[in-house]
Amino acid sequence: MVFIIDEGSTFDAPIEKVWRFMQMGREQHKHVGRTNMKIEPQGDSSILSFETEGPGGNKIQNRNKSTSFPPVGRVVEYLEGPLAGSRAVTYYIPMGQKTGITVVGEFVSKTIPEAQIKSVVMEIFEKSFNEDVENLKNFH
Repeated sequence: MVFIIDEGSTFDAPIEKVWRFMQMGREQHKHVGRTNMKIEPQGDSSILSFETEGPGGNKIQNRNKSTSFPPVGRVVEYLEGPLAGSRAVTYYIPMGQKTGITVVGEFVSKTIPEAQIKSVVMEIFEKSFNEDVENLKNFH
């Protein structure tokens, strides 16, 4: 297991707008590289299924369980895919017209060597954050 903490990022939006954005359907959350996205409500959580492209162009099936705790944060459990068995908590920090973001988690993989997990996860976090920054600009 690899413990990762990613802190110091901010959205240029107040926490109320960030939570409205997070509660919207996936049509608001455009993430390049995720295809065939489906959301299934499951009690207080939702299951997000999607495909990503792996080495050689192979499609990789991913499933994550996300449980939100507005306005504090959310927990994501990686159920299927390269990071299956991993868990992360994202929490949001109100900063007036901005919102701070911190992600803390334990990550494992059966397909990614342990020495590479942190760099792979940080790359995923950075890409997702940058896409959410752009998505938030267009969200009203």
